[in-house]
Amino acid sequence: MVLTNLMDGKLYQYNRNSDTSPYDDEDITEVPIKLCPYNQDLKVAFGVYSHPEATGYFIVKGNVDIRQGDEIEFKGERHSVLEIKDNWIFNKIVNITILVK
Repeated sequence: MVLTNLMDGKLYQYNRNSDTSPYDDEDITEVPIKLCPYNQDLKVAFGVYSHPEATGYFIVKGNVDIRQGDEIEFKGERHSVLEIKDNWIFNKIVNITILVK
């Protein structure tokens, strides 16, 4: 559950069409999303959320189709998705934590 006011961002999904090559650099889908940004220095750097290359992370709702290698644009800056963690409550994904670089 996200308990903050979510902000607007864009998700750039790469290679979602099965009929194209997995290395097709023109298969890009732009999806508007709502997200909650955090800096690397605001988070606790231990456990499952630590990554040596991460510069920050975002939290999005659990129904967002996001994969490793996609990009998030927030406030004019693009961030590459390094790692994705699902957050579960009562056998349901409520939100997704995304580590970005």
